[in-house]
Amino acid sequence: GISELPPEYYKSLCNQYFLKRQKVCSVLSDIGITPIVPEASYYILADVSSIPGSNSKEKALFILNKIGVATVPGSAFYKSDQGENLVRFCFAKSDEILDDACERLLKL
Repeated sequence: GISELPPEYYKSLCNQYFLKRQKVCSVLSDIGITPIVPEASYYILADVSSIPGSNSKEKALFILNKIGVATVPGSAFYKSDQGENLVRFCFAKSDEILDDACERLLKL
């Protein structure tokens, strides 16, 4: 089925996700949360050292409770404590949902 779609479809899809990634990374940077910009994914790990909480689960819950944006604790991706200051954002969402999340993040 992949070969049935024209190359323009995939170029358009790539561009759409590039713009979504840029939007979220830009807002994160603006609020002082450093994103780790992915090269080939629709998830962004971000350094949330400045967010209250003693571990990534507490930091993810703080973000959820404070502004209503769900993230995944970075500890879910590491065996060590390396992910305790990271959370993961997903940008594979509609533009409306991303716009709303970005507006909420700006209040953080």
